[in-house]
Amino acid sequence: MKFHALLRPAALLPLLAACQPSTLQLSIKSPPGTNQGRPLYMLVRKVDAKQYAVESYGEVAPRVFQPDENVVMSELIYPGTIQRVKVKLPPESPLAVSFLFTAPDGTWQTFVNAPAPASLDIELLEGRIRTGTAPAEPPKGPAADKPAEGAQQQ
Repeated sequence: MKFHALLRPAALLPLLAACQPSTLQLSIKSPPGTNQGRPLYMLVRKVDAKQYAVESYGEVAPRVFQPDENVVMSELIYPGTIQRVKVKLPPESPLAVSFLFTAPDGTWQTFVNAPAPASLDIELLEGRIRTGTAPAEPPKGPAADKPAEGAQQQ
């Protein structure tokens, strides 16, 4: 057998490993007013889509102090910081990244499907996760004085 024939499968291993990262790098941006200025817990768990869709905040919150086999990690998040956390990914399992706010007001967890991305940026607000895109920049110059097309005047 020729040496280069043995080398081919070994050369493909890095490519196969690149398809599914072994860790997920979370970057959590938490402004000073997040959670009324108090630390909060982030919980990362293995879930399936059906479970994620129906579970309540009250079902998830106790798992911080009484973790089950699906809890991958928990981390204390401090307002006014950007925290970077590496999460070891379970094979072929979607994840829920949950934030346990004192007074949740909207989206408090996000679903990460498998295969997971290598990194994920999450921005927190006072009692929820920021969702959607950033607002458009206000117009500058002469266009700033004109009402936007389709806008209603009061």
